[in-house]
Amino acid sequence: MNNTLMHKLLTRCCGLLSGLAILLLLHSCSTENALIKNGKSDYKIFISSSALQPEHYAAAELQKYFHKISGYTMEIVHETKPGDKLIYIGFSGAPESLLKDLKPAGFGKEEYIIRSDGNNLFIAGGGTRGTLYGVLGYLSDYLGCRWYTRDVVKTPEQTTITLSKIEDRQKPAFEYREAWYHEAYDTQWALHNRLNPSTKPIPDSLGGSYITYPFVHTFNNLLPPVEYFGAHPEYFSEIAGQRKDSQLCLTNAEVLKLATKKVFQWIKEHPEANVFSIDQNDGEGYCECKNCKEIDDKEGSHSGTLLTFVNQIADTVGKVYPEIKLQTLAYAYTEIPPKTIRPADNVTIRLCHYNYCSAHPIQGCNHHKPFRDRLDQWKAISKRITVWDYFTDFAHYLMPFPNFGAMKQDVKFYADQGVIGLFAQGNNVPDNGGGEFSELRAWVFSQLMWNPDQDGQVLIDEFVNQVYGDGGKYIGAYIKLLHDQVKPDSVYFSIWSQPTEVNYLNPETIHQADSLFAQAIQATSKDMATAARVELAYLPVLYSKLYFYSIGGTAYLTGKDMPEAFARFNRIIKKHQIKAIGDVPQTYGNLDKFLEKIEAATTFTFYNDWLITGPFDNEDQKGLGTIYGPENAFNASQSFIGKGGSKVAWRKHEDKTSGYVDFSKLFTPSENVVAYARRTIHLPEAKTMKFGIGSNDGIKVWINGKLVLNRPVSRKAEPNQDMVTAPMNKGENTILVKVDQLKRGWGFYLTEQAGI
Repeated sequence: MNNTLMHKLLTRCCGLLSGLAILLLLHSCSTENALIKNGKSDYKIFISSSALQPEHYAAAELQKYFHKISGYTMEIVHETKPGDKLIYIGFSGAPESLLKDLKPAGFGKEEYIIRSDGNNLFIAGGGTRGTLYGVLGYLSDYLGCRWYTRDVVKTPEQTTITLSKIEDRQKPAFEYREAWYHEAYDTQWALHNRLNPSTKPIPDSLGGSYITYPFVHTFNNLLPPVEYFGAHPEYFSEIAGQRKDSQLCLTNAEVLKLATKKVFQWIKEHPEANVFSIDQNDGEGYCECKNCKEIDDKEGSHSGTLLTFVNQIADTVGKVYPEIKLQTLAYAYTEIPPKTIRPADNVTIRLCHYNYCSAHPIQGCNHHKPFRDRLDQWKAISKRITVWDYFTDFAHYLMPFPNFGAMKQDVKFYADQGVIGLFAQGNNVPDNGGGEFSELRAWVFSQLMWNPDQDGQVLIDEFVNQVYGDGGKYIGAYIKLLHDQVKPDSVYFSIWSQPTEVNYLNPETIHQADSLFAQAIQATSKDMATAARVELAYLPVLYSKLYFYSIGGTAYLTGKDMPEAFARFNRIIKKHQIKAIGDVPQTYGNLDKFLEKIEAATTFTFYNDWLITGPFDNEDQKGLGTIYGPENAFNASQSFIGKGGSKVAWRKHEDKTSGYVDFSKLFTPSENVVAYARRTIHLPEAKTMKFGIGSNDGIKVWINGKLVLNRPVSRKAEPNQDMVTAPMNKGENTILVKVDQLKRGWGFYLTEQAGI
């Protein structure tokens, strides 16, 4: 069998095997020439003296890794002599016998060819990166070199490197490939894994990157509010009759004129850019003025005004710079395509797959059907589409997030749909990284973005076994433990899910995870570097235990065990220099606030055993102020008429997994409703007590029949958002709680504070 064909079959059908395994298979099938034999070689690496700087770097990398593999340093030369055995790097100076039918101008910017007649080796490619990626592809695909993490680089050790006949022409599945993990922005790692990120580009000396300028959400770059809003509020969005600086008024002629001028300025100042972005700002706030509304109503989407605006700029730019590409978002309120307007040929659509199901791949999951339909609609009217997708929990970078099903399959889905670029937004923890499995995800994405036909699970298994060593089988079992629970179609979680909302962080799963990591840590105890990587992989389990402890989850961690777990968490955080635990460090990503919350939980007691009843009507948002039956005299066996005429009664609720009484899980329906919770406290003596209360959304609290808190509010529940003090009687005391539901979550915390 042809060795190249065998290699491709192994790669596409079975995933990436180790380089050593590939070489052994190839050895068994044929007799080959030796580039290096027993640590010696007659070969030299030829690179033209006039070659591009990245091509010279490619030759040096080949020399470096030959030495790492075999111990032999192969000479790099710039001239050829008759009889030389050569490895040719780049098109310049390569003999006709190897060039044959190749036309260098026909190669894409990152396309390359690896060709061997069995005696000489030829690696060359297009643009500034093609030849370099060809060398890296040869080292990876044929010699088994791997760059798993910034610190874990695997090269086979063998004194002989063989050369067989090769005919391998490759180009990446996507023009643009970026994985948004801090670890993936290490220049050497990104280069060797053949990414071309925009937010932290690879230097031009190493081939450069795919540059988007400005990167995204650029309305404020076009017309900075600080410069224009005061004098010209009409340049910005009209919302409910008032001008706001949230977005631009896209039908204002002066806005178009100023924005076009700014784009021409960008083009002159940034000749390195591949595409220029004209994007809505993040968030809502689109313009509702008469002219904007007329277009959007006609087009059935706010993409109508955005595309009209972008197309006008594109038309003007195209007349001066026909080769320049512009780009705009199809995101949030512009995700739906317009009915009649079409993107200009020089406009790329960046479609965002925002806040859909994270548990399952796009193909086959009903939650993704609206997105699939919209992608089809955009494809029908657009020349070029890139995708921005989201692969982490933005509120909890350290929360276990079993979305590998999507990670493994969605990249290929996009490639099959003809998408030309992919931005995979992950947990880009600042400074040093350290998000949940961020290095694993970054590496798998890098491999699939180049060649999505690979088996994603094989890639995951390879990474786990190579990076975690003897602990790999236990971490693999942990990954399977989580992912098995999210396979059913009924499971749903998304990029803003809370630990209390997912099905896979139950106490039983966390206890099993603890056991698996204990074995992984024991198995790697004699290898400090591997043990540190296992420890980092364990951090999300520890984070989950501490998170639930901080909200009253004694089933995860008792007060006795908390100090040791807390100290261990802090040691790992400091050792790996983790600075944030969420997307916005100032708020939910604030590590210090999380640590304070855990420590504070030792000073109060959560009440998690109640009688509950409901739901009652809140359709007009007047339910919090409406007196329903539970507010009258108490009778444990009494029933009431609830929402929709249903019969409801008091029932017991106790949950040691959390101090949060989650009405959204306890009642159906759980939208536009209110519900009640009641409990008693028995005291040997009368005293004054202090209570902490948190709610989602509005809440009323009565203690011994007296209203002590009336908070009509829309908020996300946190412990102790409100504090109340009340005199308590000797003997029995009653607490009655009423909570309304406005948006999303619905429930409350109630804690007893110590030391009053």
